[in-house]
Amino acid sequence: MAAGETSRAFMIGVTGGSGSGKTTLARALHARLGEAKCQLVTEDNYYFARGHYGEAALSMSHAELERTFDFDDPANKDMAHLKRDIEALRRGETIEQPVYEFAKHDRKPNAFKSVESRPVVIVEGIHVLSDRAFFPLFDLTVFVDAPGDLRLIRRIRRDEAERGRSAESVIQQYLRFVRPAQTRFIDPARHYCDIVVACEAAPPDRDGPPDADSVDRLMAPVWVQLQKMGVV
Repeated sequence: MAAGETSRAFMIGVTGGSGSGKTTLARALHARLGEAKCQLVTEDNYYFARGHYGEAALSMSHAELERTFDFDDPANKDMAHLKRDIEALRRGETIEQPVYEFAKHDRKPNAFKSVESRPVVIVEGIHVLSDRAFFPLFDLTVFVDAPGDLRLIRRIRRDEAERGRSAESVIQQYLRFVRPAQTRFIDPARHYCDIVVACEAAPPDRDGPPDADSVDRLMAPVWVQLQKMGVV
């Protein structure tokens, strides 16, 4: 942080492939820092509404949407809006964040969530560091790395439990869109991030939380860096 900028938020960008453990890391950091000091923002709320894809998309089933549109391409998120919101949070301002409902594959109509800036703001998502123009917005950037098989298993379990998808639909989407997007849009960021952390813990049971010791190991190098930077 430059001299004279003590009033602005300390910004942390957390990225990695789908199922890598980036959300687990971001939530763990948020919990340890505490609500009063830290705000957590997820990139997933910036997917476009169905209407963005044309009238035909409004009546498509989930399966049709997932076969037709590549939701792992940053072109299908309003990244310009996300960038403006990150800049505002960095300045210490409150934003009105869109609300995306994965069960409906659509934004909640006319719904926004007021998100206040805090001394520390964490922004997590698969594309938040895909564009090099986003790097200067953050004081610390973290790439969470995990083997492809673990990422796929985690994605299947998450999407079945939280997004109402079948295992087969998740696998088909993974092979067609997710895996190529990992190479094209996500992996390059690992060469530019300040920290690369490995998340190789076995996926938790379907209804169980992540293993506490694994989460602590995941968070440790980031916490050490925050201590060195005087944030904690």
